[in-house]
Amino acid sequence: MIDFGPGGRGLAVAHWGEHANGGGDRLAWELARVFEDAPFYVGWRDESIEPTDIEAEQLIRGRLLNHALERGGLARQLAHLVGWQLAEPLREYDVLVTSGNEPLFYVAPTEQTWVAYIHHTNRRQSDQITEVESARFPRLRLLLHYAIRVLFDHNTHRPDRYVVNSELVKRRLERYWGVPSEKISVVYPPVDTHEYDPDDEETGEYYATLSRLDWHKDVDGIVRAFNDLESRLLVAGDGPERERLERLAGDNIEFLGYVDEAEKRRLLSGAKAFVFNGRDEDFGIAPVEALAAGTPLLGVEEGMTQFQVVDGRNGYCHTRAGEAGPSLAETIRRFETEGVEWSPAEIAAFADRFSVDAFHEGMREAVDTAVASAAITPDWYESYETGD
Repeated sequence: MIDFGPGGRGLAVAHWGEHANGGGDRLAWELARVFEDAPFYVGWRDESIEPTDIEAEQLIRGRLLNHALERGGLARQLAHLVGWQLAEPLREYDVLVTSGNEPLFYVAPTEQTWVAYIHHTNRRQSDQITEVESARFPRLRLLLHYAIRVLFDHNTHRPDRYVVNSELVKRRLERYWGVPSEKISVVYPPVDTHEYDPDDEETGEYYATLSRLDWHKDVDGIVRAFNDLESRLLVAGDGPERERLERLAGDNIEFLGYVDEAEKRRLLSGAKAFVFNGRDEDFGIAPVEALAAGTPLLGVEEGMTQFQVVDGRNGYCHTRAGEAGPSLAETIRRFETEGVEWSPAEIAAFADRFSVDAFHEGMREAVDTAVASAAITPDWYESYETGD
């Protein structure tokens, strides 16, 4: 592990901001647990969503910047751009571990070792750029997307090491940000796999899906598939698409809204299968939670989801409407007929590679690698330090 030497100020963890109580926040809180003696900073703090064992210190201060952070949108982004550049409290530490894209605006001291955990690239300006064709003012949007790419291009080469949540995001960093492969570690997000058990609930007569009800989760496709089936579907989660999806859904589909952790465990353990249709997911935590509960996964064949399914063993892959390959409805019928090869215990064991323990180990290794690569002591000087 790291030796900071005499006079060293150790390590600090900094997260872009507690804005959503989402997967990025939960990962950052787990980073604070990996390095439990390290101070934990956030660009914006929301005490109401912090776990009881986490205490953050807000980094971006000032009346004007705080107003911009509260307002959201472009104003929030500009506040992060200004607030992270100096980030004075961070500058005194030997090692800095950051979470999110906004800390990339930070200008680190020469001798500080910096490890940046990146959850995703700026996707609308890169791999999702074709979606501009269906938006209003596409040419103007393309100019804006170009400006954002230029802005990030000047800020994505500063950390000593990048850590990403999947091989897919690693590829995007190489392609769109120009980060060399050898500077990137893949450390999967921490999933509390040990909190799930195939025996938590007997398998019921329903399928389940759980996500934020937003356009990029494409719950539409799941609802439409089940409208053509008699099988029961339980939809957990909330979001801006909920009312529209409820109007679209048939009588065999029930919307549960937000579910707490205990209810989520029961829901996933008792489902015949978990259905997931997120668009080109960077990782996808909910499918892993379902697998940890011993529940087969019926996932879309794209993004990281396609690698969470071992076809026929722990689930099946489907394609979207209009694409070549089995549809979701066809996949559900196949599952009803054939089932899967693995037992619930074998499915749960597959999910262990995404555990909290694996995350802790991977992050410590990434920091150690970064510290070793950032050393500035000349080789010839080391002999004088050791007295040889």
